[in-house]
Amino acid sequence: IATHLSRLGHEIEIDKIDDSKLIFVCVPSFAVLSVLKSNKDDIKDQKIIICSKGFNDDGRLLSDAIKEELPDKKIFFLYGPTIAEEVRQGILSGIVLAGGDGKEEIKKVIESDTLIIELTDDIVGVQVGAAMKNVITIFVGILEGAGCGQNTQAYVFTKGLKEIQRLGVALGADPCTFIGLTCLGDLTLRSRNRLLGVGLGKGRKLEDIVAEMKYTQEGIATIKNSKIISKNIGVELPFVDTLYSIIYEDLSIEEGIRNII
Repeated sequence: IATHLSRLGHEIEIDKIDDSKLIFVCVPSFAVLSVLKSNKDDIKDQKIIICSKGFNDDGRLLSDAIKEELPDKKIFFLYGPTIAEEVRQGILSGIVLAGGDGKEEIKKVIESDTLIIELTDDIVGVQVGAAMKNVITIFVGILEGAGCGQNTQAYVFTKGLKEIQRLGVALGADPCTFIGLTCLGDLTLRSRNRLLGVGLGKGRKLEDIVAEMKYTQEGIATIKNSKIISKNIGVELPFVDTLYSIIYEDLSIEEGIRNII
């Protein structure tokens, strides 16, 4: 995103927010709150744009956690099926900007012929979709790595999308959000989370895959945090429970698939 903005003629400073007009937060989701807290004194009236896909470590939505810490700040969320390298190369991509008043002005700043910006008010839906798609993507990757066919992957993919939608609606999201770019669109990518799942499906150890990929474990953190959300609001999340058991409790892939189907 920094390369894209530079290409548009904007001055970019990394890890420095003095005199800035927009702040893009691109750290892993479990670090978002601590990063904002540590820079709290330097945040004035800038608009804050969260690019991190996940939940807070205590199971709260990032929007809720940030609002408690920075109640008077304008927070927006920028999510969608945008592999970083393709954005850097200027390959046509579409992404969603969610938030309240002010998002139209942000769109004018960051949109270009190669990065199309869609706007929405549904900050809950885009957060849930962007975070939970990592969980489903890992599971579909496991199926691929384990040698399951495309029919099986499509079946599980669809059931996973319904699970995301069910959680989102329980949290107050618009159900239509989940068939848009931030969820369904992002699920189609062959992302790092998908490749992580492929490795797990082949029987490789999580720590070895993480080290090789230099993976930030965003999706893994989401699995843990989703279990907290599931317990807190009383919504069953079979994909989350099964993935947690596969990764942390030595549940076999075969048993995991049976759990879901």
